[in-house]
Amino acid sequence: MAKMKVLSSARKRAFESVPKLTKEATIGYFTIDIETKKVLNKMQSDVAKVGYLVSKAYFQAKGRFFEKSRFIEADVRRACKVLSIKKNIDMSTYSPEMASRHKKQILAQYNWQPYTSDTSLLLAMHADSLVAIRMNKEDILFSLVSFCWMRRVEIPSYNQFVDLISTAFQTYEKRMLSLVDTSLSDKKKRALLVFFTQHSHLYSIRELKRIDQGLGQRSLNQNAEILQMYSDYFFTLSAVYKKIALTDEAIKHFSDAIYLGNNDEIRRLKNDNKQSLYYLSFVYDQMHKRHDFAADAIIKVVKQFTNKARGDERKTRDDQRVSTLEANRTVLNSAKDAKRVLELVFSITKDHSLSYEERNERAHQLISAFFNAENPDFEKHIERVGKSITTQASQADFYRSLFINSIKLQRMLGPMISAMSFDKHSQNQALIEAINFYRSQPKSINEDAPTSFLSKIELEHLTTDDDINPVSKYRVYLFMALAKGLKDKSLTLNYSYRYRSTPSYMISPQEWKNHKARLLAAASLDKFVDGKAILESIGQCVTEKFKEVSLSIKQKENPHFSVKDDGTWRISYPDPEFSIAKYIPTLLGPTRSITIQDVMFEIDRHAEFSSCFRNRMPRAGNSKVDIRLLFATILSLGTNLGHTELARASKLFSEKALKDTENTWVSTSNLQRANDCLVKLIQSLSLPTIFNENNGRLHSSSDGKKVVVNVNSLLANYSYKYYGKEQGISVNSFLDEKQSFFHVNVLTSSDREAPYVLEGLVSSKHTLDHDDIEEHYHSTDTHGYTEAVFAGLHFMDVAFAPRIKNVHRQTLYAYDSKTTQKSFDSPLAPKTQINKKLILENWDDILRLMTSMKLKRCSASQMLKMLSSSERDNALYKAFKEFGRLLKTHFILNYIDDEELRQNIQKQLNRVELGQKLADKVMFGRNGKLQVGLQDEIQLVMASNTLLRNIIILWNYLFLSDYCVSLDKQDERAEVIESISTGSVISWAHINFMGIYEFNPDSRSRFAASLKQMKNVAI
Repeated sequence: MAKMKVLSSARKRAFESVPKLTKEATIGYFTIDIETKKVLNKMQSDVAKVGYLVSKAYFQAKGRFFEKSRFIEADVRRACKVLSIKKNIDMSTYSPEMASRHKKQILAQYNWQPYTSDTSLLLAMHADSLVAIRMNKEDILFSLVSFCWMRRVEIPSYNQFVDLISTAFQTYEKRMLSLVDTSLSDKKKRALLVFFTQHSHLYSIRELKRIDQGLGQRSLNQNAEILQMYSDYFFTLSAVYKKIALTDEAIKHFSDAIYLGNNDEIRRLKNDNKQSLYYLSFVYDQMHKRHDFAADAIIKVVKQFTNKARGDERKTRDDQRVSTLEANRTVLNSAKDAKRVLELVFSITKDHSLSYEERNERAHQLISAFFNAENPDFEKHIERVGKSITTQASQADFYRSLFINSIKLQRMLGPMISAMSFDKHSQNQALIEAINFYRSQPKSINEDAPTSFLSKIELEHLTTDDDINPVSKYRVYLFMALAKGLKDKSLTLNYSYRYRSTPSYMISPQEWKNHKARLLAAASLDKFVDGKAILESIGQCVTEKFKEVSLSIKQKENPHFSVKDDGTWRISYPDPEFSIAKYIPTLLGPTRSITIQDVMFEIDRHAEFSSCFRNRMPRAGNSKVDIRLLFATILSLGTNLGHTELARASKLFSEKALKDTENTWVSTSNLQRANDCLVKLIQSLSLPTIFNENNGRLHSSSDGKKVVVNVNSLLANYSYKYYGKEQGISVNSFLDEKQSFFHVNVLTSSDREAPYVLEGLVSSKHTLDHDDIEEHYHSTDTHGYTEAVFAGLHFMDVAFAPRIKNVHRQTLYAYDSKTTQKSFDSPLAPKTQINKKLILENWDDILRLMTSMKLKRCSASQMLKMLSSSERDNALYKAFKEFGRLLKTHFILNYIDDEELRQNIQKQLNRVELGQKLADKVMFGRNGKLQVGLQDEIQLVMASNTLLRNIIILWNYLFLSDYCVSLDKQDERAEVIESISTGSVISWAHINFMGIYEFNPDSRSRFAASLKQMKNVAI
């Protein structure tokens, strides 16, 4: 069986190496506990005792065993010291039989299983499930390692893992090809293999592969035609799709072969079944992507038309304001005069000093005088005022504007709606009936037309007798309701990545029932099975915290807490110790800068991140990339210069060479892998540890940044506040306290960042997981906060610590009614208690939801967005939020009580905001305005930008470490370290971007001499 490359050479060496124990770890792992003492007391030989203790320490650190020849001499000496053995030990006498016996004893001591054929089968099953969702090879390896730790299985060697992964991939592909061969007829196979040729007379290959992002009638109609064409193919092949049952991730993986390759490259594949699998995946992918586009387009076009109608309504109201104002004034004055006349008449009728005839005459004269003085246009003014009130109440001007543009709206969206496949089981059945009625192309609206989806006002407008065709009105209302239904998920699609019904994204009930224990273990959620115990434990913590904080306030022990006269409370925010020192510019010498290409080559020498880029083409091509061309492509994307501009300026690379390199080597997964490599190197250095506020605690943060998009993009929205008259998107960056960017995601500017927080941490869990991390905090600003995020992060063992605006206005919840009663007099009195019954009734579904997210069966952001859209009728999301409310209450109580926590949150958010400023500096091309519109393209640009940021930050760390090593005096070094620790290494990025076209791979390595000493620097 051919061995596949899973890790780079450097990472493979690190994986296979004996653990290099820190001073603290050495003390902990070599401590002799009671059980170990019992085992050692039974041993006669000093060699056996030392061998056992060293093997146990290595096992505790890495979960595996190593041969005696790989024992580190310092660890052997440490074992001798702990065992009070003063003579020299010859470990060559530590026999394999002895080592094997000790291995069994150590496994038994810690209740672990040895790696046997049974446990290998268990790992193979887990690997198969990971391959099915097309997780990349490196992620699969580390997922298998985590699985071993969770299931207490001895971790096998790197080669054994590679065998498992290779077998899983090959078995999966063979199974898929076999299913294609048996389920796809020769006729359908031939039709697939000539797919592009067959349609070349109607559309270009680019048009068939890439969805036009324009919202003009021509673009929308052409997209509708192509969607209909793919629908015809898809439904013809529906039986095949049902048999092969590919996951969405596998579909995207196999379809990449069609997107990246050309016809000739695909034809050169000798296996027709493999070609057919690629085309099957491509048709499936296009069917789903184009449905997503169609839904996005409907929402955006309807919004454009309704915004225009609102504008027309305001303009009509402004135009009529003068005449309406005059009418209002006339009616008002008349009403005042009438009131005065009536008051006089009333007083006369009550004056009994006058005779009845005199009273009658005087009243008659007053009333007659009032009518004679009346404005001759009074009736018209009354009519005008009445019409204005009626018009505003019924939004007549708004709807009239929509109706006037109804023909244009129908021409733009009609073909698209006709080509789409709506889910007949959607929640809004009235809308489904209306869509089916619309597709029957009715010539008139009669009593058979479904109207239950209309509001009362819309129904009145529909039946109003005016000069507008009722059919046009009906269609306008239908398009508006359709856009609203897609947004709130009451209307779903059969074939879509983002608009399907919520349950379709989660692990199926049948699979959950059959494999619940295995799935929970794989997702590290088995400790949450007992919902009642979990809830009670947290509830007790909240109850105790209420008592503790209330007592502290009562005794005035918290100087930052104050109560206002109205009974509301406030918490003050002392500024954290945080400054921006600038060392690097003064240390760089007269030039005060270094070119970015020198930085890239220098970092690659130490990190070897270029080895993370693998050929993406369907056929086996070059196994090694031209590093100069790769770096030029990353710079072109990450700095936003673009291939055309870089090729024109550099004269070293053609535009075609840059584009080919992007297609072949630069993917989001490759960039993420390279970024992970840099993050891990940053985390392994000693200098970044000065930013750790607490040993054993990781504090990360995320923040959104607005970016202008200069081309058509369904992802981009208009917002005068952020983009002026242009449109743009948001980019959410994730940063740890060592100031490495470990993740980035792209979202529309109208989306909240909160759902993407969970997705970013799910995607990066393998990068952030370390043995020395005992707790993980994550901070965002208010845009990243929801109660659901509190719940989701809790299941990921992450403590959510947001900076919530106006935190004093947040509702606090009690676990039980007693806390509510006892805290009645406290300014922190909880308003109500949580609904424990709701949480526990839905606990199993909550676990299924979180398992689906953590095993990447579905997108965490998409799931939270979908659930929140349909919150009104969704018991699962209500329960999820209810659980989050309890966690939020616990956090706010800690936030009030812990000044250091508030400072750390503020400091970490300051760091991520500095990181966003660095992103602006790096993305200097075209004034920072993106020239790509598809989400995948934008993600590629921002991933490249993130990689460049980490390269700069890592270079700064190495430069400062090198400088610290060069200092002879300990007090000078301590002074420099102290100054660095109060600032941000991000702010010390002084890279000269103007030299990006001068590639010099032979530039001097600045840090070669002192790199080995860095981990020995006294921090």
